[in-house]
Amino acid sequence: MPDATEVLEEIATLSPYFAVSTGPAPGPWQPTSTLRERATRDVLVSSTAERMGTREPRVAASTVFFGYAARMWSVALGSVTTSGRCIRLDPETLLWRADGGMRLHHSDPRFGDSVAAEVLDEQLEPLIAAWRDVAAPGLLWGNTASSLIGAGRMIGPAATPYVEALLGDPRLRTALDRSTGRRRSCCLFYRTPNGGVCGDCPFPAPPAMSSKERP
Repeated sequence: MPDATEVLEEIATLSPYFAVSTGPAPGPWQPTSTLRERATRDVLVSSTAERMGTREPRVAASTVFFGYAARMWSVALGSVTTSGRCIRLDPETLLWRADGGMRLHHSDPRFGDSVAAEVLDEQLEPLIAAWRDVAAPGLLWGNTASSLIGAGRMIGPAATPYVEALLGDPRLRTALDRSTGRRRSCCLFYRTPNGGVCGDCPFPAPPAMSSKERP
C-alpha cells in the first residue's frame, strides 16, 4: 500500500493541478489558511487583476478561487482514486506560494478524512466565507462545482462515483442545473479583455457590457 508521499508523486504526473511538492520547505511558503486573511487575499487578487487586464477585483478573485478549488479537488480526487484514501488538506500544514502561478507543498503528507471533509469543510467553505466581500458566495460555489467536474474529467471514470456523490452535497446541489450541466452562476470570465463564456456558463453568449464596464 503506497504511503501519502508516494501517492502525491504518482498523481503529480497527471497535470500541474495535481502537483504537491514534499519534504523540507525552505523559502516563502505559507499555510493555505493565510488565503483567508484579507491582506493576503487582496495582494493576490490585485496582482491577478493586473495580469488579466481587468479593473474588477471580483473577476480576478473568481479566477484565483477557481484555480485554487481545481487544485484542491485534483489532489483529493487523485489520491482517493489512486489509493482509496484522501490526502489530508489541513490548511495549517498544506502550504502555498505564488511562483509563476500557485504552487502547493506538504512537508509531511498524511491521509485524512473524506474528500468532502478535506476539500469542502477544511478548505473551500471557510475560504468562501472569507472572500464573500469580494466575490458573491453563489459565484464561488459555482466555481467549486465546476472545478470538481473538471478535475473528475481529468482523472476519468474512476472519479465519476466520487464526483456524483459530491455534487449531491447540500452546498453544491443547487450550483448546477444537472439536467443541462450548466452552472446557475457565471464565473465572469467574459468580463476580461479576451474572455468569453465557458462550456457550462448559464449565458449562451457573453452579455453586453457598457463602455464604462469594458476592461
